[in-house]
Amino acid sequence: MSEDSYLKTKEAVLKHIQQLFEEMEEEMVLSHQEKYTLLEDMFENATDEDELRVAFDRWYADHSDELKLDYEAEELWDQALGGDLDYDSYTKDDEGGDGYVEPSNKKEEEESDDREEEL
Repeated sequence: MSEDSYLKTKEAVLKHIQQLFEEMEEEMVLSHQEKYTLLEDMFENATDEDELRVAFDRWYADHSDELKLDYEAEELWDQALGGDLDYDSYTKDDEGGDGYVEPSNKKEEEESDDREEEL
């Protein structure tokens, strides 16, 4: 295979796969927006906080498998109300999945290491 043919083949395959990924991302964005709109609609029918929770639990049960959320309904509800989730620390993990990474407290870790060395 000539160098020119090799480069054209390589570029064609990479371009095709990139286009597929972009199409998949667009479909995912649309799907997520549809799910979000469904939740908004369910909330519109609620008249108090208890009904909001019931609507949320129903929405979660209907869509969590498709969304592949890493949290249970109760965790998401509590995080939303309590602000326990630090969105700045929500990152991609090393395996390519989404995951919450607890913020590091380097000072405490260093002090713990120093205490262990003293023993």
